[in-house]
Order: sequence, then structure tokens, then C-alpha cells
Amino acid sequence: MDVMDPDRSSVPVIATLPMGGGAVTGPGAGVLHVQWGLGNELRVSRVRGTEPSGTGATPTEGSDEISSGAAYVVQWGCVTGVHRELAEETLPHFEHLKDRVALAMHRGEGPDGVASCAVDAASRFARAVAKTLDAEVERLEAEASLATGGKRTADLEHVSLARAAWQLAAVYFVEPGDGTGAVTERLVEWYRRNGAALNFGGSGALPVRLRALIDGVAEAGDRPETATGFWDCLAGLVAMGWSDAAADLVALHSCWAEWRQGMAAAKPAAELLEAVVALIRTAPRMATADEERQPPAGDGSYPPGGAATSVPQFHAFREAWTRQVRDVLSDGALFDAVADDATSDGARGALEVLAGDETALARACQGGWLELMIASARHRYPRAMASEHLALMERCVARCGAGESPELDELLGAIISGDASRTTDVCARYFSPWFIAHLAEMLAAAAGGPAAGAPPASP
Repeated sequence: MDVMDPDRSSVPVIATLPMGGGAVTGPGAGVLHVQWGLGNELRVSRVRGTEPSGTGATPTEGSDEISSGAAYVVQWGCVTGVHRELAEETLPHFEHLKDRVALAMHRGEGPDGVASCAVDAASRFARAVAKTLDAEVERLEAEASLATGGKRTADLEHVSLARAAWQLAAVYFVEPGDGTGAVTERLVEWYRRNGAALNFGGSGALPVRLRALIDGVAEAGDRPETATGFWDCLAGLVAMGWSDAAADLVALHSCWAEWRQGMAAAKPAAELLEAVVALIRTAPRMATADEERQPPAGDGSYPPGGAATSVPQFHAFREAWTRQVRDVLSDGALFDAVADDATSDGARGALEVLAGDETALARACQGGWLELMIASARHRYPRAMASEHLALMERCVARCGAGESPELDELLGAIISGDASRTTDVCARYFSPWFIAHLAEMLAAAAGGPAAGAPPASP
């Protein structure tokens, strides 16, 4: 331990122990405060004039007095470089998390009130740390682009993986689906943001195939749909729920320009693709707490471009929408009128993915079990809750085989399992002390904080 100046900052107290023995005894001996520092630090100080209350609440300002020479920092390991920057950036959010829970306990809100406050604090904390990680990844990507011509550095790889793990843990542990348990849309967004950095699935991963398609489209001239991988990528985009990107890809098809020029032969393809895009864009989804929720249509039908505000409403919307998908699929005349077989087959493949066809999903997901799991959750098992995703993952691993990285499989599997202890143990093998300290506090708060483990109140 290194003696340091007494720290009177707002760093939250995480443990309060009675002082005794030695030269300082009796009622005025005070208490020992143990506080988190930067992830590899514990700050220890003795406070006089306060006795342990059993609540863990921070002493009232003005009533406490830190004894001279009784403040210490206990450190292990060494936080340097980008890890120290992250630790310093997120420390205020860490303090706010603990302060909110301590304040609820100080007010005597009871176990339910403290648990509710802890979950809300965990949600705020998860978003704040995620934003910090986003900013750090962007900074490191910019530096790598200038210094190495785009080659990813070790720091960039590590922080990108930390961001992916943090955001996935938030999906499965912090009010999954805003309390509904329906996390599929959040999972879709998570992979959209992190899929390329994870490099899961090798050359078959959708982000890798999309990069190759960009070059192919440029070489295809005025008929982009003839580029190698065009229709496979469309099916993949639809499967992964990347609706805007899928619609943008369809918009490249040459039939639109030909139809605007008055070429009647392009009309059947344009009509078929128009129906496909409409169904892609109106696919039902659960609204999140962070977005404005559109009220349902007056007749109870699915509102185009809207989102369901409850699980039963989502299921009702999806049933109506799925009937529309099947109606288009069964319209043989619509497909037969299209002269280009590749366009007809490509549109049918995308619609079969939307309908949740198992074979079509497996064909569309070439990036391993993770892509197949996300696509299956969105299209084949839309009723699956977060607690059922581990079984879905195991089913997809059985079909696709394990990923190229056993370590990444282990990490993703631990988080998807929803087991906090397992998640912490696995993450401790791959991430810095800063990450583990913050993850542990987020998981504890998400589970209800101190109230979660408190004994039932006496009658």
C-alpha cells in the first residue's frame, strides 16, 4: 500500500468495516471505508464520527472526518495506455452508479425500491460505458487509418472486443428487452455494430461478403444484379435484419432505371422487387424504450413503419405480416412474369427467409452459428425470449459447427447463457481489471443491487 493524501472525492463506498484495536479504539474510532479506484485500485480510509449502520450508505457530509495519514491505495497489476484512458473516462459513471444505489438505500426505499433504482442505474451505466467504448473505438480506428493504412492495431482489436462483450452483456443482463425478455432486435443491432470487428465466420461472414460485393457491383456496370454474390448478400442482409441495407441493395437493380425509361419488359421485375422491399421495410419489431413508439392503427392492423409496444401486440402484428409474405410467395404469376430467372429466384429466396424457412435461413447465413442464431431468432423463432437463446445457440452450433475461435465461442456462449458468474469468470481471462470491475458492478446492479441478496424483511 502507498500512503496518499486523504481522498474526499465522491468515489462510492463499497465496504464499511468497524475500526478497532491498536491506538484507535472506542466510540470515536470510526469506520474503515474501502472504495473502488480505476479498476485495479482500492482506496482505503478511516472516517471518524461515523459508525457502521449496516446499510452501506455513505456518511453524511460534514459529520465525518478522515483521520490524518489513514488514506491508502491498494493496487494490483498496472493500468496503462488505452486501458487507463478508459478507466479515467468511465470512473465518473462508475461513481454515479454506486451513488444512485446508495441514495436509494439511505432513503429507506425498501428492497423493491432499491432493486428498481439499481436496475435503472445499471441501464444508465451500461449506456454511458458503451458510448465511451464507441468513442474509443472510433478514435483508434482513425489513428490506425492514418498510421498503418487501415491495419488494425492490438489496442483497436482489444477495445473492439471489449465493446462487443460489454454491449452484448447489456443486451442479456440489463432489463432484457426493456423488461419484456424480447431481445432479438437489440441482438440484430449489436451484430450490425460489432460483426465486422469480431471477424466471426471468416470469409463467409456477412460483413466480409458485403465488402467483396462492393467491388463486384462496380465491375458489373449498368447491371449490378449480375455481380457475384448479389442475391446471396441480399438474402444475408434480410436474414440478419439489416433492412435498410437490403432495401438499398435492391434499389441498385437495373429494372428500376429501365422502368423509368418506359421499358415495359422491366415492369414485372420492378413489381416483384417492390413487393419484396415493402415486406422487408414493414417487418414487425419490438419498440425500444429509447425511441418514440408509434400508436397502433385504429383497426388493430399492423402499422407500416411502426413498432409493437408489447409482446402480444408484436405477435399479432407478425402473424398478419407473415400472411402477407406467404401470399406473395404463393403468387406464381408474379414470379413467372419476370424474364430474368436470377431476379425471380433471388426475390423468392429473400421472401423465404422472411417466412422463416429453415433451409433458406441456413443458405443465407454463411458466417457460422452466430449469424444463424440471430437470423433464426428473428425469422423462425420470433417468440423466443432471452432465456431461451442458449438452447437456440446450441442448436445452431450443432448445425454449423463451432466457430473458428474457441475463445470467442466461449465468451459469447457465457454471455448468451445469462449466467452472471460464468460471464464474469470467462471475461476475467480475456479483459483488463478495469473491464472486470465495471462489468461486475453492472451485473450486480442489473440483478437488483444489494437488495437482491438481502434477507426478507421481518413481519
